[in-house]
Amino acid sequence: MSRHVKFTVAVLAILFAAASAHAQGVGINTTGAAADTSAILDLSSTTKGLLVPRLTAAQRAAIVLPAKGLVVFQTDGTQGLYWNAGTPAAPSWKQVGEAGAGGSSQWSTSGSNIYYSAGRVAVGTTPNQFRFAAEDTGTVFRVQASNATGLLASFGGTGQILVDAPNVPGGRLTLLGNGNLGLGVNNPTSKLSFAPALGKKISLYSNNGSDYGFGIGSSRLQIFSDGYPGGDVAIGTDNAGTFTERFAFKNNGALAVGGATGTAGQVLQSNGSGGSPTWADPKAVTYAGSREFLAVGNITVTANNVATVPGLTGSLTLAGNARVFVNVNLRLNTPSCAFCTGAVAHVQIWLNGGPVRNWIQHVDAGTIENFNATAMLGLGAGTHVIEIRVQNYGADINVGTGFDVVEHYMTWQVAPQ
Repeated sequence: MSRHVKFTVAVLAILFAAASAHAQGVGINTTGAAADTSAILDLSSTTKGLLVPRLTAAQRAAIVLPAKGLVVFQTDGTQGLYWNAGTPAAPSWKQVGEAGAGGSSQWSTSGSNIYYSAGRVAVGTTPNQFRFAAEDTGTVFRVQASNATGLLASFGGTGQILVDAPNVPGGRLTLLGNGNLGLGVNNPTSKLSFAPALGKKISLYSNNGSDYGFGIGSSRLQIFSDGYPGGDVAIGTDNAGTFTERFAFKNNGALAVGGATGTAGQVLQSNGSGGSPTWADPKAVTYAGSREFLAVGNITVTANNVATVPGLTGSLTLAGNARVFVNVNLRLNTPSCAFCTGAVAHVQIWLNGGPVRNWIQHVDAGTIENFNATAMLGLGAGTHVIEIRVQNYGADINVGTGFDVVEHYMTWQVAPQ
């Protein structure tokens, strides 16, 4: 074939290709497939890519009247694909993925991290006064830590954390920078504050209509238990998860001490610091430590002498201050003779070695006098010795002579002070 014929065939092929491309776009591939009808240029390959013009930053900036959307690859500086987001007369080159107006993304990169500091982020709504906002009619937001020792969430700084009620900032929960937490309180003044409303405040356990917790009534703190027939309110100690009841208020209002509610008519008696109180008969409490002492013989007290009535001495130990009522009963007589005179008997209560009460009883010669008296002593904690003595001024005084010794006795009764 002559050179002239070859040139003619080449021109015809070019013209045919141009006419075909003008009609349906250009397809460049290794299979001979036509271009997609929606594309002016359709590139297809499994081994090669598209190589756009490669320019330095200076060369890119020197392009005259670059078309809007013009793409080049910058080979120096911050390398990457750049496109003109402006106009030919006023180019504005943006790197693909660059943050800022007109870029394809507002996120910036820092190594393997991304960040955005220029404005606010909103999901499901438009940005408002919050730096981050999420809103939806269904499930909205979740934070989950898959590591049991990991940190689920951290809120720092000095500001507040609010969980709002509808149109009420902090209407549900407010956490201040000083650690004060308010439930339904916008400005909690204590470490835990509740809304100023009466009723139940804390429910510790609720099940099948039974509720246990704390509430506020009119001018009172309430500890409640709705369980029935149980529903006690118990106070005790807990050692290694084992609760030991000390006191309990039963559902019907009864008071239990150490698990015992006592019997009708009993009162609560303190046993001091060494043990818990117990239920006791009220007489046993009022007259705790009651005792009676009987004389063990008859004595004669000579003139100007003093003697302790045998058997009328005893000791008692008190845990605290108390009132001790001491009662004394004696039969006194003097001998009968023509020239005998009477006697003056001083009946005395001695406490811890010294006299604390003294009564005077005149006994005429040959007569018998019955002496009875009661004294109240205010005593403190400790051990005390009480004894009955008779001091004589005058003729001899017989105490019990000729009479039954059971007529000579001392009793005491101890009552709380």
